[in-house]
Amino acid sequence: MIIPLVSLVGLWGFAAVITTGESLDLLKVERLYDGLGRPGDTLVLALQREHLLSAEYAATGTRQAFDTLVEQRLVTDRARKDLRRQAATPDVQDALTPAMAGRFSDVMAAVDELDDLRNDIDTKAVGLTALGERFGLLPTAMQALDHTITLNNDVPLYQQSRSLGLLSFAKDFLARESALGAGVLINERPFTVEESRAFIRYSGTRDFLFLQGMKELDPELRKPFEDMLVSDAYRSYIRLETRIVSAAPVSHAAWRRAVDATEKAFRDALLSSEQRLSVRAEPVAVSTFVRTGVAGLLGLVAVVLTLFVSVRLGRALTRELATLRGAARQLAEVRLPRVVERLRRGEKVDVAAEAPALEPPGTTGEVADLAHAFSAVQHTAIDAAVDQARLRESVGLALRNLARRSQGLLQRQLKLLDGMQRRTEDPGTLEELFRLDHLTTRMRRHAEGLIVLSGGTPGRTYRQAVAVAEMLQGAVAEVEDYPRVRIYPMPEVAVQGASVADYIHLFAELIENATTYSPPQTEVSVRGETVAKGFAVEIEDRGLGLGPAELEKINSRLASPPEFDLADTDRLGLVVVGRLATRLGVRVELRQSPFGGTTAIVLIPSSALAPEPVLEGVRA
Repeated sequence: MIIPLVSLVGLWGFAAVITTGESLDLLKVERLYDGLGRPGDTLVLALQREHLLSAEYAATGTRQAFDTLVEQRLVTDRARKDLRRQAATPDVQDALTPAMAGRFSDVMAAVDELDDLRNDIDTKAVGLTALGERFGLLPTAMQALDHTITLNNDVPLYQQSRSLGLLSFAKDFLARESALGAGVLINERPFTVEESRAFIRYSGTRDFLFLQGMKELDPELRKPFEDMLVSDAYRSYIRLETRIVSAAPVSHAAWRRAVDATEKAFRDALLSSEQRLSVRAEPVAVSTFVRTGVAGLLGLVAVVLTLFVSVRLGRALTRELATLRGAARQLAEVRLPRVVERLRRGEKVDVAAEAPALEPPGTTGEVADLAHAFSAVQHTAIDAAVDQARLRESVGLALRNLARRSQGLLQRQLKLLDGMQRRTEDPGTLEELFRLDHLTTRMRRHAEGLIVLSGGTPGRTYRQAVAVAEMLQGAVAEVEDYPRVRIYPMPEVAVQGASVADYIHLFAELIENATTYSPPQTEVSVRGETVAKGFAVEIEDRGLGLGPAELEKINSRLASPPEFDLADTDRLGLVVVGRLATRLGVRVELRQSPFGGTTAIVLIPSSALAPEPVLEGVRA
């Protein structure tokens, strides 16, 4: 099976490298040219004409020049609207790379700046040289965008397209030069020094760009421009340009005739070369997609052959693996969970009986080796589970024994302290004894918490039922910051004596948690009321509270406490609460408090309540 699969991957990789990338690049450039290039070129041509008319209006200020300019502005606005509409389509926007997107932003900024430029022209706030620079912003931005689109493409067609872009940019400098000349000559005045320098700079830049573009064009695409160079219109334009540079007199009418004829010849040459390039691109596109189709067909044939061989070779192997998979699933979903559950209940487990060796389901050597390896794995897994259960049991037993010893000593210490308190009359000594009594009570609670975590029962019991309020007072007495806790009046309801000690421990842990995670100057409120299913106690703090995700996590652990992990020491009190709640059948839930803190709600079931409250003093 390896050989046909490797051949398939190699074939598809080769096909993807030689076809997919080239096809996607071709489609992307085509979308960008249709959505940005064509409408952009149309807008640039209209803008160049508007530049010429704006220069004449800026020089003369006549009504006739303004009316002609307004008509051209309408043409430019239609081209500008068309560019915005086509550029905003999802196909064009998706085809833009980050670099192209930056250049596109420059283009749109230049388009938006046109309104400010027109306002400056109408208010006579811009000169002829500044006019050329500002009208050149959009053509310059379009040239940069076109260059970015074809920059990383080595296809010869794109190289030719870049050359045509240089020639188109040269035409823009021709338009700047023409507009500047028309604006000066229409008033029959000489060029200023600034205007003369700008005119020469435009002329030189145009010649440079023209030569660079012509240098990389192939003969077929170069011919229209060579014809333009020898045309009467271009020669006339160059003669007049030379006269202007040498400060010889030139009439505005002669300059406009030469400008209009040269720009038309230049535009016709660009259009002719672009059409020839477009015709040349069609076979390239067809060839690219043909290669893609051939590669796809060959890939399909390879897939069919691979499937055929794989089915022939893999049918028997599939049956053997299915049998082995069933055995693995049986172990993972039935046998191993059953063993773990028995271990949790403390039952003895025979590893050899629970992990019999798997018989190889067939004759394939690899499958047989896998079956033997799986047998070893399952034996190791069950053996490890047994060892872990024994370790947990021994650790729990050791912790439980140590905690019970501490519990006994602390209980004796409490009795001694109680006797000392009864015999002491000195107020200072009595206060110290009370503080020591309180510390010992808290130590006893921690020892009992360790017993609960290790799976035992604390052992403290009460003979008679105890009122809930009295039981809560006993829980508060086991909390370090007990002065902050306030128990509000509540109905006279009692809890059966057998579970009072566990309830005191549960409430003490919750109240301790509330005082720990709330500001020291705030109150921790304890309220209780009778409800339909028993008696509900609310413990509310004024702390920072918990987020919804953390509340959900804690409530889940309270409802179904996980097995105690010695490495997990965060919020041990809540772990103890979860264990006690499970043992007592009590529902404990944390919620967000309206005051910003956290409210713990404990629902004592009706079955745990005594028929009548019988008060028995709760020893702190």
